[in-house]
Amino acid sequence: MQKSTSERVLTAAENVLAAVPFAVVTVVAFVNVISRYFLNASLAFTSELTVNLAVWMVMMGAVIGLREGAHLGFSALHEKAAGVVRQVMTALITVAILTFLAVLLYFGIDMAIAQLGSGRATPSIRIPQWLFTAAVPVGAIFGVYRTLQASRVGFRRSTVDSQPSEEADR
Repeated sequence: MQKSTSERVLTAAENVLAAVPFAVVTVVAFVNVISRYFLNASLAFTSELTVNLAVWMVMMGAVIGLREGAHLGFSALHEKAAGVVRQVMTALITVAILTFLAVLLYFGIDMAIAQLGSGRATPSIRIPQWLFTAAVPVGAIFGVYRTLQASRVGFRRSTVDSQPSEEADR
C-alpha cells in the first residue's frame, strides 16, 4: 500500500528525531574516548549530553516501535486471538497505552513549562533543560497517533478474522 505524503513526512520526522540524537551521542562518546586516550582528560559535558539525548532516543524509539508493530502488546497474544477476543484485546491494549501516553503528555508538558519558566539549563553546557524534556510530550503525541493507527489495523484484522472465509463456504 502506498503511503500518503503526510505519512511519509511523519515517518521521516520520527526517524530524524531518533537518529540525530543517536548520531550526536555516538560522535560525542567517540570524541570523549579519543580525548581520554590521547589527552588523558575526560570531557565533562559528554555524560550530561548523552543522558539528556537518551530521553529523545528512548521516546522516539518507542514511537517507531509502535509504528512498526514491534511492541509485545501488539503481537504476542494478540496474533493468536481471533474475532471478539482479539477486538477486546485490541481495545484494552489501546486504552492502556493511551492512558500511559496521556500521563506522559500531561506531566511532560508540565515539567517542560516549569523548566522554561525557571530558565533552568544543563549544568555544564548551559543548554535549556526544557529542550531535552520536550522529548516526553513530543514522543507522547507521536505515540498517541501511532497507537490509534495500530489499533485501527488491529480492529480491521479482528473483523476480517471473525468473518467466514470463502474457503469455509466450499
